[in-house]
Amino acid sequence: MAPGNSRVYADLSPLVAKGKASGKAIKEPAGFDLQAALGGPGSAAAGHARNDTADAELRVKKAWEVAIGPGKSLPMQAFMAWMSGTSVSIFSILITGMILMSPLRAIMGVQQAFAGLERGGKSAKVDLTMQKAVFVAINLAGILFGMYRLSIMGLLPTTTSDWLAFLPPKTYVEYSA
Repeated sequence: MAPGNSRVYADLSPLVAKGKASGKAIKEPAGFDLQAALGGPGSAAAGHARNDTADAELRVKKAWEVAIGPGKSLPMQAFMAWMSGTSVSIFSILITGMILMSPLRAIMGVQQAFAGLERGGKSAKVDLTMQKAVFVAINLAGILFGMYRLSIMGLLPTTTSDWLAFLPPKTYVEYSA
């Protein structure tokens, strides 16, 4: 190690060279590249290419985890909704509001959820369209569940009696005296 150099490392290349000179072939472990370890020509470019592809694959895998993440909260939301009941009370309305608002916020922030995974440093941009579509679809399922909850609580206007105020009054053709 040079006196001004602060990096500490072990140079094992003389050991490998002695093994080859003595006639004993040292078998390299799987995935080990001596040229890359010694910093030979072309090893840096190959290493960067492998790192870029591995980085892209890792970002795609992480994007799938982010996309499926909202689906993991749906069973807990369903349990909370079941525990709160179908009566119109403050607790059940708050639970239903939470069930509706969290997917809406997630859909509005889909670009921010995947922003760090699309571009990562010097590596190429990864196409995450499918992951974003799955993310939005799962959050839409959460919104549909919230709408179903509103319906079974009787808070959605789904019957004709809910719209009576907007119907014109009935006109009578004849009156009896």
